[in-house]
Amino acid sequence: MTEQSREQWLKDSQDYFRDVQSYNNTIITVGYGTFFGLLLFLQDKVKSALLFWAGLLVAASAALFVAFELTNHIKLAWSMYKIGSIEKRFFRLWAFFFVPAVLLAVAGAALLVYLYLCNLAV
Repeated sequence: MTEQSREQWLKDSQDYFRDVQSYNNTIITVGYGTFFGLLLFLQDKVKSALLFWAGLLVAASAALFVAFELTNHIKLAWSMYKIGSIEKRFFRLWAFFFVPAVLLAVAGAALLVYLYLCNLAV
């Protein structure tokens, strides 16, 4: 691979990554908005400690996601300073924040769905 083709590949990869990141952020924002909207909808209808835990888990997930995004922007700035070195460490960092955020969001969403379904049964 020549230096020019390597630079083009790096630029194309960064552009693709930015597009994917923008799409993911949009989907995640809509998802969190839906979770919190459902939480607010259920607030007056459901009297259960599970509603508190569902909100807490989704809020923790959102906090982890925001922490990841901040870390990602710092990492991206550093990588641009060093000229595009996204390597194994980034994926470890991604997994450290993203995986727990997804697991917490899934747990919170499952509790919200459970509470919603229980409320429908009453």
